[in-house]
Amino acid sequence: MTEDSFAFRLKELLEHKQLTLQAVATALNVSRPAVHKWTKGGEIDYEKLRKLAAFLSVNWIWLRYGEQAREEAGASSAVAMPMTDTRRRYMAEIMESEARMKLAQEGARIVTWEWNLITDDVSYSSNVEAVYGWRIVSNESFWKHVHADDVPMMNAAYEESLRTGNAHEFDFRLIQPDGSLRWISSRATPVRDFDGRIVKIVGISMDNTARKLTEQSLRDQQARFEAVFELTVQGMALLDADLRCESANTALAQMLGYGKAELMGDGLMSVFADGGARLKKMRHGKPTAAFGAKMRAKDGGAQSVRVRAVLTRDNDGAAAYFALAVEEG
Repeated sequence: MTEDSFAFRLKELLEHKQLTLQAVATALNVSRPAVHKWTKGGEIDYEKLRKLAAFLSVNWIWLRYGEQAREEAGASSAVAMPMTDTRRRYMAEIMESEARMKLAQEGARIVTWEWNLITDDVSYSSNVEAVYGWRIVSNESFWKHVHADDVPMMNAAYEESLRTGNAHEFDFRLIQPDGSLRWISSRATPVRDFDGRIVKIVGISMDNTARKLTEQSLRDQQARFEAVFELTVQGMALLDADLRCESANTALAQMLGYGKAELMGDGLMSVFADGGARLKKMRHGKPTAAFGAKMRAKDGGAQSVRVRAVLTRDNDGAAAYFALAVEEG
């Protein structure tokens, strides 16, 4: 907390006026934790700021933005003064800018946070509960919701940041009140003081659950496809647009006597007697074809096969990949 901060000025005023957090909370009709959060750097909305300044008998611009802002706004003291047109425009621009930033932050479901390494205090933006699923007021209230398997990774990332001063990005899971998991992507950046010491870590976090679920769904689909691809009794292969083999199943490798690795890349086309000429024609013709072909087996003999091929094109109509089914005969 710096001397030129809202939280610092508020704490100084409370001490000077000998006011308790509860006294302020009662006067403003808010909770005591809300006032405590303000003294730790938490956000305060415009209406409560004006009420707080009035209760403390100070200029609300000075309280929120400091002496420089108050002077630029045209006030002559820390006491509320009549608003001139210039001052109204100035403050309207400030409040509009803050409102836009807050709206964008909440719309994107982005949480901003700060961890004071000296006091171990943490502060979060007001949308933390909507994004994290929990109200976070301390390190203890955060860590108890983190999935146990992610804690060592996160601790290692923080330790590395403190050792090197470098920012780190990581994903972790928060256990929700209903027992489900929510994925959070976070970026943590160390901040140094004038003496070069790392005194706090600031960060941004966002809900990444939808992307993680999509990725898992794609992995599951890929696993199911690979199981079917591998278990089919027909020889199967997938080729890229340049007819380079990306995948071949065991049935095809055994039919030709090769190991699957030997068929990868240009390997499969090299065993076609025509070098894949029939497949190349498909790039400028029909997307399906069935034809007889000769393939060179591992033992050097010629293997007669029947090939069925399907060409899939991208949105621009260019060849994307080929799928082949190969049978003896």
